[in-house]
Amino acid sequence: MVVVSSLPPPTEGVRVQEPSTAAHLGNKPLGPGTLYIAESRVSWTGAEGQGFSLEYPHIMLHAVSRDTSNFPHPCLYMMVDADIDPQDGPADGGADSSDEDAASGSSVTEVRFVPEDEAALDRMFHAMSECQSLHPDPNDSVSAEGDDFEGDDCDEGPDDADGGLANGGGDADTHQPMETGQFDDVDE
Repeated sequence: MVVVSSLPPPTEGVRVQEPSTAAHLGNKPLGPGTLYIAESRVSWTGAEGQGFSLEYPHIMLHAVSRDTSNFPHPCLYMMVDADIDPQDGPADGGADSSDEDAASGSSVTEVRFVPEDEAALDRMFHAMSECQSLHPDPNDSVSAEGDDFEGDDCDEGPDDADGGLANGGGDADTHQPMETGQFDDVDE
C-alpha cells in the first residue's frame, strides 16, 4: 500500500532517521522533511505535516544516484509500482494502490530523497537494502534455498571421463586427482 497523508512516522524498527531530506515525487519537489527508513516501511514527513509512506513490496528498485545529468542532486532513487499524486494519493484517488495496476506494471512513480548531508546516501541505501530483504517478493521465481535450479536451468560445466568436474578436484593445469587422505585429522 502507498499512503499519501498526514500519517505519523514509524516509531518501531527505525534504521535511519534523516532530517533535512527533500522529497521529490516524479518531477514535483515536496520540500524538506524527515526521511524514516524502518523495517516495516519507508516514510517521509514534510515540514508542513504532509507526508507519505511506502511499503517495501511496492518498491520495485532503490539505488543511490550521483548522476546529475538527469537530476540536479545526488539522491536515494526509488521506483514505486503506483502512480502517486502528492495531492490526492494514488492516481485512482484512494488511499492505496490498485493491485491490478501494480500487477500490470502500468503505473510507476519515481521517488527521490535528497539529504542535506550527501554523505548519508550510502547509509540510507544500506538501511533500505537490509529492510527490503525482510520483505521478499512472493512472486520471485528463485527461492531462498536455491533449490529451484535443476535440469536445464543449472549450468554445471563440462564433465570429464569419470563423471566429475573437468578439473577432477586436483590441480587445474594437470587434471590430477587429489591425494586420498590428505585432509584426514592427524590425531585419528
